Amino acid sequence: MRRSSALILLLALSCKRPAEETPPPAPDAHPSRGVVVPLADGWSARVGAENSLTVGPPGRAVLRIDLRPGAAAAKPDSEALAKAFVAGLDGGTSSVAVKKKDQDGFSWVSFKLSLGTGGPRGAGAPGEPALLGAKVLGDDLFLCATLPGASESEVESAAKACEGISYSAGP
Repeated sequence: MRRSSALILLLALSCKRPAEETPPPAPDAHPSRGVVVPLADGWSARVGAENSLTVGPPGRAVLRIDLRPGAAAAKPDSEALAKAFVAGLDGGTSSVAVKKKDQDGFSWVSFKLSLGTGGPRGAGAPGEPALLGAKVLGDDLFLCATLPGASESEVESAAKACEGISYSAGP
């Protein structure tokens, strides 16, 4: 359960709306244009349910990207991503923010996670990398999260993929 904190945060951020505001119906996600995600060598993308895409090397997913049509105004900055992620961790997990970026409609934060608190102080699994990101294109919001088991180089490739999301020029 601890290892899925990034995915849980991604879903929680996508559902966060002010209590006073009634959300408008979601517009179509630019049906005449396709989403373009720059992939690392050998990686592929698979379409998932509910406007999601999973990306990774053959046989496994490393990154999940969720599209929230019309939700650009709800884009969290890197500080909000970091705070929400840390708040969602249980007592058996600690984290250290490694990098943050806020620039041109794109925010991300990467972490090193240590799972477990048993044993002497500082004991536990070595840090596992994780990434949360948010990208705005027009009125749309893309939320990105690495999945458990990603290596450091895969997390770096995931950050590049999330930052490079674009729409194709036309049909």
